[in-house]
Amino acid sequence: MFKGLYKDLYDHYGDLGWWPSENDDETIIGCMLTQNTSWKNVEKSIKNLKENNIKTLSDIVKLDENNLKNLIKSSGFYNVKGKYLMNVSKSIIGKYGNVNNMKNKNVDEILKFIINLNGIGNETMESIMLYALDYHIFVVDSYTLRFLKRYLNMDLKRSELRKITEDEFEDNYELKNLHGMIVEISKDYCRKKPLCNKCFLNKKCVYYSINR
Repeated sequence: MFKGLYKDLYDHYGDLGWWPSENDDETIIGCMLTQNTSWKNVEKSIKNLKENNIKTLSDIVKLDENNLKNLIKSSGFYNVKGKYLMNVSKSIIGKYGNVNNMKNKNVDEILKFIINLNGIGNETMESIMLYALDYHIFVVDSYTLRFLKRYLNMDLKRSELRKITEDEFEDNYELKNLHGMIVEISKDYCRKKPLCNKCFLNKKCVYYSINR
């Protein structure tokens, strides 16, 4: 269902190298901080953390929570995010010791553990599962739902989208890059107010054919 779309997106964007981070701990930190803000703001927070030698969840656990909040201010909602990031870090370190120990386990065990942590919804859970832990789970965010609804003219539920993509793409690299490419086209063209006339996919988009 999405193989052709993947090829068209890949021809335009290529390998995006998502998620941009130096290690899996940083990926989880980024997943937590990117909620309700731009990635540029998250990068500033991560830079602040690194400049203070905070690079892993173990480093975060050793921090005073108020210090953590100050370091991630640029991400917005820093009081809430600091509290949630500290809780997630303590929970992961307390149960598994480190992020690497969460890999290659029963997927339902890890999924249940993550989704039950305060501050983590479906999108953040999926991002952590795919990008940090390399489980075969597709990320269905607001960009994905909006873009595919327009492109296909179908109201697919997130559970349906996940099943279709996870069944169709066996390689986790493809799941990662598909999600990344959808985010990029959503920012470039398929915005809230879409730039359909400029979009390289408009001839194959149902929304464009209906509204042109």
